Amino acid sequence: MPNAVLKGRMTDLEKTYRDESPRLLNWIKRRLGVDEDPEDLLQDIFTRAADALDAARPVENLVSWLYTSAHNAVVDVWREREKRPATLDAEALEIGPENLLNESVSPGPHEAFRRAQALDALEDALDDLPDGQRDVFLLQAVDGYTFRETAELLDISINTAMSRKRYAVARLRERLGDYKDVLERQEKK
Repeated sequence: MPNAVLKGRMTDLEKTYRDESPRLLNWIKRRLGVDEDPEDLLQDIFTRAADALDAARPVENLVSWLYTSAHNAVVDVWREREKRPATLDAEALEIGPENLLNESVSPGPHEAFRRAQALDALEDALDDLPDGQRDVFLLQAVDGYTFRETAELLDISINTAMSRKRYAVARLRERLGDYKDVLERQEKK
């Protein structure tokens, strides 16, 4: 690859790093909780991006590629967590999307177990969503992006973003029906 082309791609990556790394870091932090080091994961993602720039086939939408890479890295961390012995300590209860299990009063053992089950079911349900639906849902529901911002980040139309979120919500409701009681208690807090 000519040096001028590679230099231009690296300049784009540096600009993207300056513009997106704070948001991407927050995105990673919200999903990992307190157990992992999100800065290390972010560094790994941008290192992989730099390696990808040197590839013969360039990355079309770098921001979308970064979020997809971050999502995959977070899923890998979640899978590693599943291999660890299950615990119900306070730290474990703070893991997951939107800190689903975070509250100021410690729950009883039954409630803590039920919440841990709900969190596992939520993580599994999110993991089972098609990539497009999951990405839109997480950007919208967890990160607070508008449909316009989501569409721009993922390089899709606003209508496609709205449709993907609608399908994601329907699938999540179906999968999490057994945990409606836990989720409703969390919404009231």
